[in-house]
Parts: sequence; structure tokens; C-alpha cells
Amino acid sequence: GNIVYITDWTCTREITSYKDAIDIQPAPITQKIKDEHKDTCQTLRDNFHLMTTHSVIIIDQSGSMRASDVNGFRSRSEAAYGTLALDYIAEQLYQRRGDERLIDAVTVIEMNDDGSIFCFREPLDWILFNKLLFKQKQAKPRSHGNYLKSLDIAKSLIHSEVIKLQESGLEDGDLPAYMLVFLSDGKPSDNTVDEKLQHLFVIEDLCLKLKDKLKVFGMGIGAIGSEFDHLKSLVSRAQSCCAVESEFVHAGLSSTAIGDAFSSLATSTTATRTQLLATENDTSTRPEKQFKMREKNSESGVCSSKRFTDGVKRYHYDPTRPYPWRLGGFRNCNTSGFEVEENPFGKGAERLAYRFYEVANENGTWKRVGGFMVAKESNKITPDNETRKEKFHEHFCRVQLKAQELATKFNEVVRSTPVLFQSEDEVSRPPPIMFLKCYVYEYQKNGVSCGYLVENYLKGKYIKYNGNVGYVRNVNSDSTIDLKIGEVCLTDFLHAFSHWVYVFTHNKMIVCDLQGVLDEEGRYPVFRLTDPAINSKNRKHHRYGRTDAGMKGIRLFCSTHKCNKVCKGLGLPPI
Repeated sequence: GNIVYITDWTCTREITSYKDAIDIQPAPITQKIKDEHKDTCQTLRDNFHLMTTHSVIIIDQSGSMRASDVNGFRSRSEAAYGTLALDYIAEQLYQRRGDERLIDAVTVIEMNDDGSIFCFREPLDWILFNKLLFKQKQAKPRSHGNYLKSLDIAKSLIHSEVIKLQESGLEDGDLPAYMLVFLSDGKPSDNTVDEKLQHLFVIEDLCLKLKDKLKVFGMGIGAIGSEFDHLKSLVSRAQSCCAVESEFVHAGLSSTAIGDAFSSLATSTTATRTQLLATENDTSTRPEKQFKMREKNSESGVCSSKRFTDGVKRYHYDPTRPYPWRLGGFRNCNTSGFEVEENPFGKGAERLAYRFYEVANENGTWKRVGGFMVAKESNKITPDNETRKEKFHEHFCRVQLKAQELATKFNEVVRSTPVLFQSEDEVSRPPPIMFLKCYVYEYQKNGVSCGYLVENYLKGKYIKYNGNVGYVRNVNSDSTIDLKIGEVCLTDFLHAFSHWVYVFTHNKMIVCDLQGVLDEEGRYPVFRLTDPAINSKNRKHHRYGRTDAGMKGIRLFCSTHKCNKVCKGLGLPPI
């Protein structure tokens, strides 16, 4: 079946014949695909540490790959490129969720007498799919299949990439995952004992460099009895040198089997990517506190509370001091204590929020003064260890203070960017971003200094705008403002702020987990936020606490962030 015969004019004598090939149609390329391809190319050029995976694929293009013995394809070479496009590239694209934009790279090296790079660190997308289909028709297998030169090219580009990533401050655990795929239809042409040892040394060197970040896949195309012992030995060496999930597959001469092998590899790559982006669960053995939430609309006097009046002081965080807590005044001048309700009114992933009141003693009677504030504490059961609690307070205050420092600079940049000036008929202006100040109220308990972390209460509709592991709130009902650049959603400034921080800090961190209220009570709107997270490139010292999702969080942010008019107005590069 699928054989086309060319005959003479009498139709009785065969001139030649060939197998009718499977016709894989190219993908339609929309403007959106072109734009995303352009942005991803720029990211892979300027910020390739955002890569999640890099597949380096060596394809045999020696003369034997011209053989026309794979069902459905005119040659082994066409089968290799066709199934690579259909069952590896397209398969992974189909497995992606919705508009998920991941930074995955593919390099293809052709192997014959020499090794040559067909495509280098290109985005895994439909444009690459079409490029491989075009190459499928244009490839011209020739001469010998020397393993070493292609392996050396793969080793050189991976080594160079990893060194640059490490020099940029990326920790070994946050390196991208590398897939080294070697497709061949037989033994190497450079097959002396010394040459074979050099092949093994290359694999061993890559394994020692990347450890569990490397997987080696050997794929043999050829009839039963074809000689793949050396290709198997390369995979075995990888398995014995940390890359334990490496494997060899003999796909034979069946296009279905070759496709299945690439499809299995695609699934493995997707699983690796998912594991790389998976955020670490809290490994703490401390159970969560048992509590009952405060009933909504309850009068404050009805809810039970605890009062503290012994040795009460108020501190704010000052990182410029050796001891970072600076003594300050109370919110109300006659304060001499405070009360905290026993039931929280709010619960987050890490913290519980309680109503908090300053109190004053008036003629022997304790009375609450001023409006209520918010006291926050960990939702985990914590031993009576004030050192641990102080660390919790310090991390919270450090993150919030750093976020405000960056927000202040961002607000200044926005105010000085002409295209973000309001249009002639617009009475409002771009909303500044403000993070709440936080304080620690200290009190004495059995001679021990204890403390509560406290900040002002945010009035209005509390909204979580983005998260520290890729969550983005996308709604079409947000308030808008007319600027020189056009109509802009107010929330675009928040997402642009996260992006701007990444660029401003030279790719070292992102301020995210932005949550709070849009305060529209004044003349101009203001975003008042609290409890942000900072995902940092190097979190070895846990400077920004347990909500720092590190490089995983940065990659997840980049996978869901869509640049808006504010990003473009600020001239931010795509991520």
C-alpha cells in the first residue's frame, strides 16, 4: 500500500516507484502567534534563565537516512523530521493549558561527517513546527554519521548556557531541564575504541554538570538486527551518572512506532516541566491552628477579646539599624494598652487576621480609642517561642517595606512617562501604588516580651490581583482611565508594576501576590495593598520568607503575564 508507480506510455513497464508520503499540513500562523514568537525569541536571547526546558536534538543525516523503508514517508530522514514535528512539538503544544505561555527552547543538530546546527534555542511553538516540516522536504542526508562532532556541539552549547546561568546567580536547583535526544539509524562511523570512549566522556561530562537536570534519550530507526549497541551504551552511561530517567527506544521502521517514541518523549518533557514549575508545599510538620471565624456583621462589643496593658510599646521596622525595631508613638496619644479579638475575621494561605484596638484608661475604665486595625499572625501552631514570632514579623515587614520602596520608584517613573499622562478630557490620573506600613505592638507576659504584628484596616472591596505562583485575576469590569496611550484598565498598573520590578532589579526579583483595595474615596484613585510576596532569583538565605517561590515563581509569573499598555508605555521588554 501507499506505493506510487511510474510507467512508460504503454502503462506496462515500470520506470520507477516510491512510497506515497504522509502529507502533514503546516499550521496556520496568526498574528498573535507571530507576536508571541517574536517576544519569546527576545526572551530566549536576553533572559534565557526563564527557560523551563531546552531540548537538544541530534538527528542522523548520514547517507543511510535516504533509505525509503519507513511506511508513510519517502525516507528515514523525512520520517525523523515529520514525527519530530507532529509527535514531539505539536504534542507538547496540545498539552498546554489555554493561554499558558511557557518558555521552552529547542535546538536541532544535524549529524553527518560534521555536526551542524539547524536551529538554535528556538521557541517551542507552531512556527518551529512549520520550520521542521519545511526542513523535512529540504533535508539531504549524505556521507557518514560521526557521533563525536555533533555531541561536542551539544556539549559546548549546553556548557556555555549553564555557565552563564550560574554566573547570573541562578542556583543549580533552578536550572532549566535539559533533554538530549539522539536519533540514529545505526552504529557511528567514528567507531574506533578511542572514539567511542570520547562519546561516553561527553555524556559523562554533561551528566556531572547537570546531574538530575539532564535526561538522555536514544532512538534507533532501523530493522531488527540493526546495530544500536553503542547508542544504548551512551544511554546506559547517562543512567549510571545521575541522569537515571534516561532511556533507549528501538522504533524499528514503523512510522507509528517512531511517532509513539516521540510522543512518549513529549509526555516525559511535559511531566519534567510540570515538576520544575511545581511550587514546594510547606514541609513544616506544624499543624494549623484550630479557630472559629468571626461572624460577619457582629458588633465589636459582642466578640470576645484579650486585653494587654503591661509594658505595651509600639515599634516599626527599620532595616538600617543593627537591631531593626525602632520605638515610636501610638496611633492615639492617650493609648496605654490594646485589645485583640479572639476570633479571626480573615484567613490567608499563611496568616490569620484579627480586629485590633488601642485602648486607654479613663478614670479606671478601659475604653477603645480610634478605629480598629488588623493584627496578623501565622496560621500554624507555634510554640511559645517569641524568637520565632519575631522572625515572622521581621520577614513580613521586610517584604512590605521593600515592596513600598520599589512602588515609590515605580510611581515616579509612571508620573514622568509622557504616554501615561492623562488625555485632555480625563479628570483622573494613574493610580499610585501604596503598601501599608506595619508595626509591632510589644507587651509583657510573665516577664517575657511578646508582640503582635499590626497594620491599618483597608476599607473597600478586598481583591487579590495576582499571586506568587502565576495566578492573575483577569476581569473586564475594572475601572479605566483615558491616557495618551489610550484607554487603560487601572489594574494594568499593578501587573505592569510586577513586570517593571523584574526589569528594574536586573531580573533578580518580582513583587507579586498583590492584594488590597482600590481606594476611590479621595480626589484620585489609589491602590492600597498589603501582604505582598517577593519571588527572588537567589533565595538561599530565605530573605523574603516562606512566600518567596524563587525562580519557579518567577517563571510561573512570566508564563501567565500578558504585557498591557502600561508595560508598553514604560518600554518594558516582553517576558
